[in-house]
Amino acid sequence: MENLLNKPVLSNEMISNERLECAIYAGFIIGSTLMLIHIIFGKLALAQGTKENSRIHRVFIEFQRKSFHMIGGCINCSLYHWGMKKGLLYSAYMGDGAGPRPAGSLDAAAAFIAGCFAIWALEASRLMIPYVNKWYLQSFKGLIRDKEVDKASGVAFFIPGCVAAMMAAPSNFAIMGILFLSIGDAAASIGTAWGYIPVGTSKRRVEGSIGCAICCYLIALYLGLDSYVALVTALVVSFGEVLAEVIGLDDNLVIPMLGVLGVRIALSSQFGAMATFAFYTICTGVVLGVLVGATTSKNQGSPLKKQN
Repeated sequence: MENLLNKPVLSNEMISNERLECAIYAGFIIGSTLMLIHIIFGKLALAQGTKENSRIHRVFIEFQRKSFHMIGGCINCSLYHWGMKKGLLYSAYMGDGAGPRPAGSLDAAAAFIAGCFAIWALEASRLMIPYVNKWYLQSFKGLIRDKEVDKASGVAFFIPGCVAAMMAAPSNFAIMGILFLSIGDAAASIGTAWGYIPVGTSKRRVEGSIGCAICCYLIALYLGLDSYVALVTALVVSFGEVLAEVIGLDDNLVIPMLGVLGVRIALSSQFGAMATFAFYTICTGVVLGVLVGATTSKNQGSPLKKQN
């Protein structure tokens, strides 16, 4: 395959369609395997007295959650890829190299946003109506984290993240980003459930981040990306996923976009200019915040005093 560093514009030809389809199939198989492992061995582990907060218990819980996560992500990939292949959808990407719009086909971005609205409506209903929330928590038990009981679950961010990637890059790159979310994030969560080394004071574990980076690297490499581009992309995704976890962003929203942006960063290789821009960005934000904060009335108080 031609060296990607000579290609300044993202193009579907950079990624093998055949391998992309095989990766989607593999995601279905791995997700189904995780579900079967949880069904067969999860209850057995609990029956033998595994403590609720033990690593084995947490790993089996993640097997259940990530089987849903992985299969759902691959369904989105399948709808987008084969929907366009069959002429039912056309690409959400409208940049350079976007193909013709088949007559009678639906804009993929509009289709997925419609699904997003349906999920948001369900989430809003259950957060406003206790009966609906009770039904929701009972029906999806094991999939909902404690922090999601009284706020939107991860699925509410999943499709918006996918749509953002679809609109930002050609379809094959968008699907690669969704595979990073489906498979790479699953590795991150399972690694975190088993891991020992914390990332600061967050619940994230270093083992999970390493697992995410390795999975994303292997996926990108398998799909045909240059080893350098695959490595930079995997590191961008893994590093961004950790930061998102620490500051409270939902990784379902950011990982697909990070996958696309990682490729662009690798192809441009303008790390010095990026570092300079990052420096000016943080300086501008800090200076502006300090100046505006200085105008605060003394009677208004500060968040620090409220914490004390």
